[in-house]
Amino acid sequence: MPNFLRSLIESFKSPEQSWAGFLVEMFVLLAVVLFIRFYVFQFFQVSGPSMCPTLNQFDTECKNGKGEFVFVNQVTYNFIRPPERGEVVVFKPPNNNKDYYIKRVIGTPGDTIRVEDGKVYLNNAEVQDEVLREPYLSARNQGRTRASLDEFTVPAGQYLLFGDNRDRSLDSRDCFSAACTPNTTPYVDADLIKGKAEFVIWPFWLGRSMENPFEEVGGKE
Repeated sequence: MPNFLRSLIESFKSPEQSWAGFLVEMFVLLAVVLFIRFYVFQFFQVSGPSMCPTLNQFDTECKNGKGEFVFVNQVTYNFIRPPERGEVVVFKPPNNNKDYYIKRVIGTPGDTIRVEDGKVYLNNAEVQDEVLREPYLSARNQGRTRASLDEFTVPAGQYLLFGDNRDRSLDSRDCFSAACTPNTTPYVDADLIKGKAEFVIWPFWLGRSMENPFEEVGGKE
């Protein structure tokens, strides 16, 4: 065994501890670390202006490159409840296993979302054809939402996700591509959603919580 590796092991293993006990302890520690990494929380760096002004806005300007770090809560969706309308989530888009995106939940299973005259309308079992209240949109984006499809009916176990910067966001409105086609989908499976963005943690002077602005039924105008 190389000397550096022996020294490293000895720094963790006490002389009185058996090798079997040491290996069990290391296995448990590794399991705890991996559990936290994949099921509890992680940190995510936001890249690009798609969620501006909610994220990556510095001195009134939207940042094009890498910017703010957010704390992503994975416990809620893994063990407590599914995503809710209005929450900002980190996920992998359909047909792209490499990249993580960050967007806002606009439609949950059973919702029908209609885009008309630049506004977003919600239909479900509780509300009928109500305009979503979207205070997170900038003045430039208010009343300017457009989409490849006029209407989206969200299937069970899937979600509809829009960026807050509607002019510069690649999201469900165009099936995460140039435009929706028969071979693409606007919906994101629940198992592709990594977690809920809870806090901006860096830069620390811009630290803040990510509040859900929607009322229980989705918000009225």
